[in-house]
Amino acid sequence: LDRLVPLSASQPQCLPTMPKKRTVRKENRLKKLIEEEKADEIKAVEKKKRREDLRQERRDELIEKLEKVAETLEDGGAGAKDKSGDVDMRPAGSVITKKTGVIRKIGKDKTTARASKSLLKVAKQRGIIHDVALAKRLLEDKRVRNKTTPYGKELKRDKRLRTAREKRMRKCGIRQEEDGEDEDDE
Repeated sequence: LDRLVPLSASQPQCLPTMPKKRTVRKENRLKKLIEEEKADEIKAVEKKKRREDLRQERRDELIEKLEKVAETLEDGGAGAKDKSGDVDMRPAGSVITKKTGVIRKIGKDKTTARASKSLLKVAKQRGIIHDVALAKRLLEDKRVRNKTTPYGKELKRDKRLRTAREKRMRKCGIRQEEDGEDEDDE
């Protein structure tokens, strides 16, 4: 004990110091927030994939149903036998050469398919689909675009289109009162 010399103020202290509690809490909170963000991102990706799978399944089922309806339309048209065995004759002038049914879209995106308007109407009459617009949107995989921003303002693209349309109207000397209806320009 006599060999221990008390430390003076001039000698540096080399003792390890404990971090402050507020610093530890701040670091722990930041770590937790980062972990939660990563977990939320993973969850969002899984949710998006699950939704897309369900949407694709619904689309495939709808295409199968519409193809069945198209087959019955082609078979049940004029010149086909009904249950009693009678043949429904078609007038000579009305030759149907166009095939009705689901049209696989030719283009870059091979996954999309379109259905003719008449086929969708027949499917609705038979009770296969409830809404033509919904079925068309499901087939063509189109999303509903909002008309306004979350704060209620007009979208930038729509504003650009509207101002260009107004400019053309002013340039051509057409008044909006005379025009009557709004036309959609792309």
